[in-house]
Amino acid sequence: MPVGAQQKTTPAKNTPADTVKVDLFNGFRVDIDAVPVISGLLGNKETFSYEAALQAYIKNKYYPVIELGYAGANKTTDAEANFKTNGMFGRIGVDINLIKSKKGVTQTDNMALLGIRFGYSGFKYTLANVIITDDYWDESTVHNYNNIRSRKAWFELSGGMRVEISPNIFMGWTVKYRNLFKKPETGTISPWFVPGFGINTTGTTWGVNYCIGYKFNFKK
Repeated sequence: MPVGAQQKTTPAKNTPADTVKVDLFNGFRVDIDAVPVISGLLGNKETFSYEAALQAYIKNKYYPVIELGYAGANKTTDAEANFKTNGMFGRIGVDINLIKSKKGVTQTDNMALLGIRFGYSGFKYTLANVIITDDYWDESTVHNYNNIRSRKAWFELSGGMRVEISPNIFMGWTVKYRNLFKKPETGTISPWFVPGFGINTTGTTWGVNYCIGYKFNFKK
């Protein structure tokens, strides 16, 4: 090569070092609902509900979830009619994370979630001291209905957030709008409370969860 000649070099192709690879399955999180504890401290004695959730991380964007719980109620009206029930319930659904990084990769720490659930509960309930008045004869009788079997199914639309407060430990809230697939008919006997759904007077209701969870990672 002649003295003073410059050697030509071929520029290297751009291979960003900060490219993030997102695994198909990124672990799962176990949540426990703290609302029953708060509700009990506030003096709610008519209803209770305990539940936990198992939620998987798919591509750090989709979050299939299974929720299981146990709930019940013991409600007495001013007319001394009493409603009592308890039973198991379950829900299955999926959430989508709306938070994305600048490069289009969903963040794994904080999440803004929108989701849908399908819920089901099979349970028994009791109605006692129910006064029924005959308008024609103007007479009132007291009726008791024991161990009535019921099955209810519903869907939920939900929105909420999860924040990683320390490594793998999450806290956050979820608001849920619930709607029974079959609403109670006027004049028929129907349960005042449905485990997993809540108070059942119109066939629709709202629910709130405040969860504490731990994530189990499965990264290579």
